[in-house]
Amino acid sequence: MAVTQAKLRQNVFTAIEALIGAKLPSYSFDETAFEYIFVSKLPNEDAVFPVIVFGGTKGSPITITMDATTLDIEIEVTLEFYTDEKHGKKAIEVAQDSLMNTFIGNIPTFIGTDNLVPMEDFWTDNIISEIDIGNQVINTATSIVKFKLG
Repeated sequence: MAVTQAKLRQNVFTAIEALIGAKLPSYSFDETAFEYIFVSKLPNEDAVFPVIVFGGTKGSPITITMDATTLDIEIEVTLEFYTDEKHGKKAIEVAQDSLMNTFIGNIPTFIGTDNLVPMEDFWTDNIISEIDIGNQVINTATSIVKFKLG
């Protein structure tokens, strides 16, 4: 499905959800396998981890010509990663690496099917930090993925 300017945020969510849903990252801790779930908002206090949250889509029209009759639409997608602090920061690093490689491997689909052209600084990871959610300590990080509307 091609992403359009008219339904930019909805179309981007649908494309990203389909890709991540088909390639959910996983890792092992104490000989137990854990697979991430993908959601559109962080679950309440009864959250089960690990989880990837679709943090939203930001669309920015950028003028190309002096008279502003030609625009590029730059798109920034935020992906938030949350894991149990006991599993270590590696659990997030594994997920970020897995998704980054999945996104890179799907660049032809982004361009040809989704109408999303990766920008020069296509994928950026932020530093992993710890937060308290309810009675749990959680590791969290964010990855930003950037496209232009094709």
